[in-house]
Amino acid sequence: MAALGYVVSALVMGFLLVVLGLALVRARDWQRYILPKQSGPSWSDGEAEFELLRTIARNPTGWVLGFLVATLGIGAGAVLFVSGEAVPPSLRRNAWLLVVSLSVALVAGYIFWGTYQSSRYRGLDSAQATLTALWVWGALFIVAVIVKLVMA
Repeated sequence: MAALGYVVSALVMGFLLVVLGLALVRARDWQRYILPKQSGPSWSDGEAEFELLRTIARNPTGWVLGFLVATLGIGAGAVLFVSGEAVPPSLRRNAWLLVVSLSVALVAGYIFWGTYQSSRYRGLDSAQATLTALWVWGALFIVAVIVKLVMA
């Protein structure tokens, strides 16, 4: 069993993370705008089953909750990974895989989205911004391979 201090520390930090997320959502002066009506059929016509997903994706609270779930998943995996003999080895291996996979996905998504938004802000259109973000992603992947080869 984990020491009581570690459990209390994890609970306090989780609580502070939730409070910080709620404070950020409530303190932000969210600006709203109305998209102009598009004429003609669009690719989304007749796809009512995805409407709930679109509603959640447009809601900032959904993004905050998604971040919190991912963070808590990484935290739970880390706790399982370091929890010694009380947890079976197969569960610890799966926890390690969960922590690494979610961490890589979050960092890769952060880098991609940040590069994309920065490129759009600087005046590039969507395709050029996507290409720039993918180029940065590829360059970082090559750097990671080079580091791996040099360190091996």
